[in-house]
Amino acid sequence: MSNEDAGVSVVVRRRIDPERAQDFEAWLAGVLAAASSFEGHQGAQVLQPEDPSRQDYVLLFRFATAAQLRAWETSDVARTWLAKAEAFTRELRIEKLTGLEFWFHVPGSAGARRPPPRPKMAVATVVGLYPLILFVAPVLGRALGAQPRPLAVLASTSNMVLLMTKAVMPTETRLLSRWLFRA
Repeated sequence: MSNEDAGVSVVVRRRIDPERAQDFEAWLAGVLAAASSFEGHQGAQVLQPEDPSRQDYVLLFRFATAAQLRAWETSDVARTWLAKAEAFTRELRIEKLTGLEFWFHVPGSAGARRPPPRPKMAVATVVGLYPLILFVAPVLGRALGAQPRPLAVLASTSNMVLLMTKAVMPTETRLLSRWLFRA
């Protein structure tokens, strides 16, 4: 599989003018709906600001191929929506990732780093997932045991991904950063 055929994730970090947060929320609903209508769009996730005094939003979205992402990015629809966002955006940073790289950002680090080598990302991912599968999955399984299996698996998987994204990988990446990012 070539890089052109591989799925691609885009991480957009946008600092919003606090007085325009409601405008941004309305814009966000519109741009997400517009992007979802494009071929290859595989979903989006919005991370709300952690610090209320800084309106830093993170939008993660994924397309099945780089070509499908390019079709969205170069479309008149995307250009129109992105132009609207300029009125309430103070700072913008965009990263395109083709694998697990979105988990390997050091919280609080300035600037973008090159992602770690893929073997190191694989090892770090296993190290993060192993305790979740060993300890958290059984607890979730018992808690969701009365639910139909497909629903229980969906809830369990969603919780594991959320834990990996919000807690495990940011902490692990910070702790292992010297090893992960060493040339």
